[in-house]
Amino acid sequence: MGCLRVVGLSLLLLLAALRCFAAQKHISVDTGECGEDTSAKETVTRSTSFTDKAHGLSAYGILTIRSSSGHSKKNQCHVAYELFVASQGGQFGRVKRLDWDTEAGEIAGIDLIGMSPDGSKFAADFWQAEGDGEEHRPVIYDVSNKQAFDLPLEDKIQKQIHSCDQNEDFVGVTNSGEAVLAVPPSVYDDSPGCGDKGVWHFDLKTGRAYRVAKVSGDKWR
Repeated sequence: MGCLRVVGLSLLLLLAALRCFAAQKHISVDTGECGEDTSAKETVTRSTSFTDKAHGLSAYGILTIRSSSGHSKKNQCHVAYELFVASQGGQFGRVKRLDWDTEAGEIAGIDLIGMSPDGSKFAADFWQAEGDGEEHRPVIYDVSNKQAFDLPLEDKIQKQIHSCDQNEDFVGVTNSGEAVLAVPPSVYDDSPGCGDKGVWHFDLKTGRAYRVAKVSGDKWR
């Protein structure tokens, strides 16, 4: 009975933490659809800044989209993602850059997700989207060693769930640096097998994605 109380309490704490993650207002910037403008040019877009005064960290993202004559002929765009971070009022420095080619109809973007509960990690998402599908590449910045690491999520969650065209929602980062993702119900299929798929952790160091709760809290109900 005592063990049940502990498990139940742990689940309640997890869902409460998830609601805190979900309540954060994500700061986002995107490139718009590749292929809308076929002229050769370079466009640089900066996000507004994220600031966590309690932990003394600020961050912003920059997207640079290049469309050369060669890219234009293939209806492709080249996108550079950059994440800049400043700690304790210091100067901003670039902590991560990723170059990614996109194709006609695809959108590239950066979401600034937020801090871990203890302030030791900061999370951002370098993503691509086409139609209703989205591909996540979580980026985790470790405040103590001033290093950022990233890993594509790919289908690590999708291959473990019944497919109902459900997207993952990147909602936070744990103190240990794992990305926290929720999988809300499908907007296309309301059958029982297409409901809430719960809360997942994605370990960027091992590439493992695993479910930590069967439901993702009140946000999806």
